[in-house]
Amino acid sequence: MDSERPEPPRPRGTGALLRHALMEMERAYETAGRATLRDLLRPLGTRQTALGAALLALPFLSPVSLGPITTPASLLIALLGVRMLRRRDDAPVPERLLRVQVPRSVHTVMVAMLQRVSHWADRGRGARRSPWVRGTAGRRLCGAGVLAGALLLAVPVPLLPLTNTLPAAGIILFVLGWTNQDLRLTRYGMGALAGSLLLFATLGAAAATAGWAAVQALLPG
Repeated sequence: MDSERPEPPRPRGTGALLRHALMEMERAYETAGRATLRDLLRPLGTRQTALGAALLALPFLSPVSLGPITTPASLLIALLGVRMLRRRDDAPVPERLLRVQVPRSVHTVMVAMLQRVSHWADRGRGARRSPWVRGTAGRRLCGAGVLAGALLLAVPVPLLPLTNTLPAAGIILFVLGWTNQDLRLTRYGMGALAGSLLLFATLGAAAATAGWAAVQALLPG
C-alpha cells in the first residue's frame, strides 16, 4: 500500500525541492481529489519556513485573481516571515489555516510561475557570500523581507497591474537570496519591495487628487 511505502528522500537543491513540493501536491489532487496548504508545506521538510513563503508567493506573480486563497496565503506568508525573524521554525501554524484548500487552478499557476523563476531558484550559491545572506543576520533580513512583502500583498486594492506582482517577486527573491546565499538576489528583492511601495504611494496620491474612479479609468483592462 502507498501509505506503507517509505518517504523518498527530498531533493537538496532549492529549485528541485520547490518542484518536488508541487509534484507532491499534484499527487494529492490525484489521490484525494484536493490539496491543502498543509500539503504544500509538508514536502519541504525542515526548509518549509523560507521555501514555503516562496511557494505561496508564486501565484501572486500572475495577474489572475486567486479568489478565496488570497487572504489565507498572505497570512501564512506573514507568519512564516515572523518565524524567520524570531528564529522559531517550530512556531505553530493555526490548524484552520493549514486546512485551507488550494484550488487546482492555483496549483497550475504555481507550476507555470516556478518555471519562470527557475533560473533564479536553480542558481548555485553566490560566489561572494556576504554576511547579509548568512547566519542570524541573513535569516532576519530574509524574514523582514518576507513579512514586508506579505503586508504589501494584503493591501486592500483591486487587482491592478503590479500591485501583487512586485511584493510577490520581492518575497521570492529574498527567500532565494537567503537559501542560495546570493546577495544579488536579495538586492533585487529590496528593489521589488521599493518599487511596490512607490507604486502604492503613487496610486494613493493619484486617488487623493483625482479620485479612485479616475485612476481606475486610466489603467489598462
